[in-house]
Amino acid sequence: MQVHTERLGFFNARLSQRMSELNLSTAQLATGVDLTYEQVRKLALGHCLPSPSTLERLCAVLGLSKREMNQRVAKDRMMFKFGDATWTCWGINPEAGPLYILFPLLTEDQQEITRLQLIAFVEAKKKRDRKRRDRAA
Repeated sequence: MQVHTERLGFFNARLSQRMSELNLSTAQLATGVDLTYEQVRKLALGHCLPSPSTLERLCAVLGLSKREMNQRVAKDRMMFKFGDATWTCWGINPEAGPLYILFPLLTEDQQEITRLQLIAFVEAKKKRDRKRRDRAA
């Protein structure tokens, strides 16, 4: 049995989100942009990136900014080619990469909640570390 895993990228995360927002299936999108089901499936899973003409058709059908999606594709091309070194070059810890991909896809309220949760986690860690130091002293 073959396992199909998603490769998280800037392009496919936004593509999948938009398909969900419009309640479009892979088959429906494939028909709308004149691609095969398999081509759209691979794009949505992050296994490949679109050609310029395919990107243009996708953006037209999905109502997405071609400029923004082209920037997402460019970032993903770098990540596909150079892997975690891309994040390091951008001055980002590779483990935080998914946050940079997914955070902009949240609503403003969801982003604020996420910020507050991260702050709470950091504060709890500081408190726990202080207690450990006090016990050790």
